[in-house]
Amino acid sequence: MRVLFLGAPIAPHLDPQIAFEKKFEVIGYNTGNLLIGQSLFEELRFEEFGQGLGYSPQEANERFDIIAISAANFIYKDFDLSYLADFIEPTKLPCVVAGLGAQASSIGKKVTDIPDGSKRFLRIISERSKTVGVRGHFTAEVMNDFGIKNVTEVGCPSLFRKLRRSLKIKRPRRGARLRVAVNGSRNVFLHSADPEPARRVEADLLKLSVQKQYPYVLQNEEPEMKMLLSRDGRENDLEVAQAVLGQMGMDMDPSIYVKHIIENAKMFFDLAEWDAFISKFDYSVGTRFHGNLIALTNGVPATIISHDSRTTEMAELMSIPHVPVGKVGQLDVEDLLHGGDYDAFQRMYTVLYDRFAQFLSENGISHRLEQQHHEDGAASPLSDVVTRAASFLRLRFGKS
Repeated sequence: MRVLFLGAPIAPHLDPQIAFEKKFEVIGYNTGNLLIGQSLFEELRFEEFGQGLGYSPQEANERFDIIAISAANFIYKDFDLSYLADFIEPTKLPCVVAGLGAQASSIGKKVTDIPDGSKRFLRIISERSKTVGVRGHFTAEVMNDFGIKNVTEVGCPSLFRKLRRSLKIKRPRRGARLRVAVNGSRNVFLHSADPEPARRVEADLLKLSVQKQYPYVLQNEEPEMKMLLSRDGRENDLEVAQAVLGQMGMDMDPSIYVKHIIENAKMFFDLAEWDAFISKFDYSVGTRFHGNLIALTNGVPATIISHDSRTTEMAELMSIPHVPVGKVGQLDVEDLLHGGDYDAFQRMYTVLYDRFAQFLSENGISHRLEQQHHEDGAASPLSDVVTRAASFLRLRFGKS
């Protein structure tokens, strides 16, 4: 099978000479996107592949058998998907879409005021797919509002990235000294249905990280990412830090914040490095869905502090321990950790794994998940596939 990948990026840039700005652009300005695209890429079987919109309809029809779209929160009032509709419609290719989500400030809010181009995209993928893989019940309801009923609630392909039918979450004993990783969304708290509680929680996560010297994993906080890369400091770092702290309402010396970012913040453009990092910890907590999901897929317990429909919908479907921002009082890491029901998550993981495997099969695409129905050991090596993808991206985007 020959697969054309659209949507989230499918592999890291292995070339260290590619500049931060180019890597950040390629991954869609959020390192969490790598978990979406690369996971689907590694879950599928194919002989040949391509990525992106750089093909004419005739070339796409001749070179590929199916279009695979690693989706995210595409259904949103500010996202016009005309460019995807314009590309897919003239082709004759079937589609498989995984992880399609609707974005709202909270579950239950209607999402109907999206651009006409996005409505056309939804209609096209519905017609080209046996069933469309959506993030959860909320998105399924939104799709139904648009008259689209052929959907399957699969969550996100990143959940199944280890290609194992079961996951075992480590359980630190109560009172043990914990190695904790923190993540946050301090630059998007206004998306929340409860902006003020969301701001307070984001500020508390930053304070916790600073006070306890916990690593803070960055995903799309560009100012802090540039601080981290500079290491020896830039002239405007203190001004940037002052602006961030002012926005968050935090009474902290900007120099302390800059020092903490340089010494303790982390960012990853390679999932293998992110896996190696997070697997050393006892617990992960924060408002980032994928920042906590990568911990869970490595057997590390995690709690998502949910702040909008995106995080809430997937956490609910997957039975991931989560707490709404409006219900978070003082951040107590141990209470959050031991309050999570990881048995429920483990049970639901297997249910969703089987559902996702069936979803891919129904859409006529070969995949790697089927191996684990018969042998629950380690998955086949994928390093050769990822290397091919990285080489493809280097050729496509070049060095800068």
